[in-house]
Amino acid sequence: MTKKIFLVACEASGDLHGAHLISEIQKLVPNAVFCGVGGARMQKTGMQIFHDMTKISALGLGDVLRNYFKYLKIFNETLEHIRHEKPDAVILIDSPAFNLRLAKKISAATPVLYYISPQLWAWGKRRIHIVKKHIREMLVILPFEKEFYEKEGVAVKFVGHPLLDAIPELPEAGTLRAKIGIVPGQKAIGLFSGSREKEVKRILPVMLQAASHLRKDFPEARFFISKSPNVRPEVYDELLQQISFKIECPATSFYELVKAMDFAYVASGTATLETALIGTPFFLLYKASWSTYFLGRHLIKVPYLGLVNLLAEDRVVPEFIQQDAHPETLAHEAKVFLQSSELQQKMKEEFRQVREKLGEKGASARAAKEVVNLLG
Repeated sequence: MTKKIFLVACEASGDLHGAHLISEIQKLVPNAVFCGVGGARMQKTGMQIFHDMTKISALGLGDVLRNYFKYLKIFNETLEHIRHEKPDAVILIDSPAFNLRLAKKISAATPVLYYISPQLWAWGKRRIHIVKKHIREMLVILPFEKEFYEKEGVAVKFVGHPLLDAIPELPEAGTLRAKIGIVPGQKAIGLFSGSREKEVKRILPVMLQAASHLRKDFPEARFFISKSPNVRPEVYDELLQQISFKIECPATSFYELVKAMDFAYVASGTATLETALIGTPFFLLYKASWSTYFLGRHLIKVPYLGLVNLLAEDRVVPEFIQQDAHPETLAHEAKVFLQSSELQQKMKEEFRQVREKLGEKGASARAAKEVVNLLG
């Protein structure tokens, strides 16, 4: 009998992890049928896409309010699709604002799995009752999430982190530097400002100003960016026209570019963990609208913003948040860091320890097995 699985991924990262999960389920249940909310990557696996929310994902409270009626329409239509398709299981991926509300509406009729846990341990423990009542099992990707849900009496399985599978085996840094044209002795510094247009507009100017100050101490340094496919090229063009020095964007993958760097400024998000797993030292930056920052500061209950620091249970990576993300401060701190091989090696060693905490590769395959077990 054919099994039908409905998946909901609202963000670009969820689309990536959802696509890997589908590919692994297909190995175990070749005739399974997939449909739901997702993006281009999930569509390439053969999944029928009813809505692609990766193109309208919100950044902050203001975006949510501006797009409220658009989200409400998609939410109601998604409910109708689930009722019409009558899937054997629904898999929700991250995006708690949308997915936890959806779970409440559908769990009575359809078993619901949650993959990539909402960060209730950071800001939303008051929502744990929703998970207890409406989620059949949590498939979590961080080791401390398993303990969190077990204490709350929620069925949970730690499957490992899918980034361990997503990041490919990379050549040596020296090989990649030569490929890009970086000569021995040159400092290569990455400016990685996020994957969303509003992030780039808010954070890249600060990084560029910091780079301008850094050039005074490291005149031989070269600066690199990686352009997100989710951001219009003219956004980068306009921002780069405002500076007087060269910023390079080589035709190489983001992962290869990260590994080729001596150091990077990285916007808070998935890229910070990716950079740590690759082993490149970096500083974390975050700037949001003041309304989002004010709300987040009162809701977030963890000591660090960066996932690397949370996993390490220490301030391994310096965090420059909101008004602390000042170009002169960023440049000064980076100068001190780049002049100390001891500080750089210490950070790299901490990254290796964080990598060990995430377990083995194969997260998507282990998650797929849990889905198949649920399907019976």
